[in-house]
Amino acid sequence: MIDRIPEHYKEKARELAADVERAFTEHPQETGETYLQHLWFTAKMSARFIYTTTVLMIHGIFPFLLKKAASTQIERVYRIMRSRVPKARRDAIDIDYQV
Repeated sequence: MIDRIPEHYKEKARELAADVERAFTEHPQETGETYLQHLWFTAKMSARFIYTTTVLMIHGIFPFLLKKAASTQIERVYRIMRSRVPKARRDAIDIDYQV
């Protein structure tokens, strides 16, 4: 059955497969990671953000609780992410942003 498929369709399928693979591997490779390593890193960072958001909400409601927990997590996230950013982009990150 596969032998009956015209060659140009097979070539299109190979191109599509290459595009899909590139979509899932290009950025992780830019960061020096495999797809699974990158996925694991982003899962851990997501969990850290969820924790930080929860701590911030609790502190907002009860200002006497968790006074430094959120800021400590934000500092950790900053250090982690800054260490992963290419040196050429670090200056833009260090601009004094206003919230």
